[in-house]
Amino acid sequence: MELISLDTLQTLFFGLVASGLTYWVKSLHTAIDELRKENIRMRELYQLKSDAVRDQEQIMAMLSEIKQSMERTTERIDRLIGSGGH
Repeated sequence: MELISLDTLQTLFFGLVASGLTYWVKSLHTAIDELRKENIRMRELYQLKSDAVRDQEQIMAMLSEIKQSMERTTERIDRLIGSGGH
């Protein structure tokens, strides 16, 4: 007298394996989605940093131009004062 037939055991076993695989695939999909989101955030952060570096370079170039202009103006003023005093 058999309590559970072989077919029933196989069905239960494959059902268990299938549900385990389904859970594993869902976990993989969740992990992949999280990685995609993190990748997007990292790209945005990289772009922001790149933009900040570019902006900083532009600001430094403008400040350098302003400094050079002020130095030329100071030199002109010094020449005017020097030539006016003689």
